[in-house]
Amino acid sequence: MSLICSNCGKIVETVPLKCGHSISLNGETNQWECDMGNCGVVTFDKFLCENCCINSSMFKIFQDFQKLSVDNPEFREELDELDATIVQTKLNNPEFAYWVEFGGGKFNVGKGETDGATVKVDCSQEVMSEILAGRTTAFSEFLQGNLSLQGNLQYAVVYFDLLNLATEIKNDVGVILNE
Repeated sequence: MSLICSNCGKIVETVPLKCGHSISLNGETNQWECDMGNCGVVTFDKFLCENCCINSSMFKIFQDFQKLSVDNPEFREELDELDATIVQTKLNNPEFAYWVEFGGGKFNVGKGETDGATVKVDCSQEVMSEILAGRTTAFSEFLQGNLSLQGNLQYAVVYFDLLNLATEIKNDVGVILNE
């Protein structure tokens, strides 16, 4: 039996150890499912390969930032002070594209490509993951040639600063909620 990634169609050669220890039959849906770690509990027909799972997890971070823009006054205040800007990001290895519109009091995110981006970011999935985790900076990766930027570089700096702020707020809120 081969498991196929429900997103990209590739054969899933390995599954997280968690999955192997948590296979169960969902009594409500009558479907087999397991815990895929960062991708959550999924049915066998919704399996994701590791790369698609990482992209899904990364996109979830941006959706959390979108929710933060509504729920957190500090983040919303910062967004109120910025002009509306669209950043188009293309990740490679594997390919994944998403856009972020921020400023004018909002932070919206969507999958795929959009027209009218003020800034275009191109890097590997690994580089973006490291930036979002705070283990490196966009500036450092840009200087090393691991991240390319097109468009208004001033807005690119603002964008990555905004992501850092959102991450800090999210981490602070998480600490408060877990106490």
